[in-house]
Amino acid sequence: MTKPPNVNQARFDARAAEWDANPARVALARDVVTAVCASVPLRPDMRVMDFGAGTGLVSLGLLPFVRSVTAADTSGEMLRVLADKARGLGAASLTTLQCDIADASLPPAAFDLIVSSMTLHHLPDLPAVLRRLRPALRDGGWIALADLAAEDGSFHADKTGVYHNGFDPAAVGRWLTSCGFAHISAREAHRLTRPGADGVIRTYPVFLVVAGCQPHWT
Repeated sequence: MTKPPNVNQARFDARAAEWDANPARVALARDVVTAVCASVPLRPDMRVMDFGAGTGLVSLGLLPFVRSVTAADTSGEMLRVLADKARGLGAASLTTLQCDIADASLPPAAFDLIVSSMTLHHLPDLPAVLRRLRPALRDGGWIALADLAAEDGSFHADKTGVYHNGFDPAAVGRWLTSCGFAHISAREAHRLTRPGADGVIRTYPVFLVVAGCQPHWT
């Protein structure tokens, strides 16, 4: 039996065609890529997964620095737009994977780096997702997560599929520590200035939390 689309999948399918037309999204992705490059020791042999990849603004930004990127998302339409862009660029080392990261079966020790940008607030149980992601990373690998810092709930006018009003980066770090990650660091990656749901202009910081993998002890 086919699993019905979740709320976020249907929402982002409908917005895929125009997603890249928003210059604020492009600027955010560019700054997240810059922050990842400054925080993670990237190597040309690294295999990367970007979950919540959307149209691949972060995925394609990281691709020149690594061996390959697997762009994962629930939205088939977002991934279709990304696949079209990748073909146009001749980016054969980028592949797409349609899945819900909350229940996806990921191969063990498949990636050297897992990244995500502006997806965490769409996940009902983030600590559970982090526990699922850890085995998919090789020992010595990295995770880099960007999202909204804790805000007052004004960021999203439409709160469909939004489960968190941002996060305290320190809390994200504690969840990562509990999953066996180490070397936790956090930095501000970007600032979004936009009208909130009430029309008032506000500035919303976007953080990047980075952590490394400790060896699995048996």
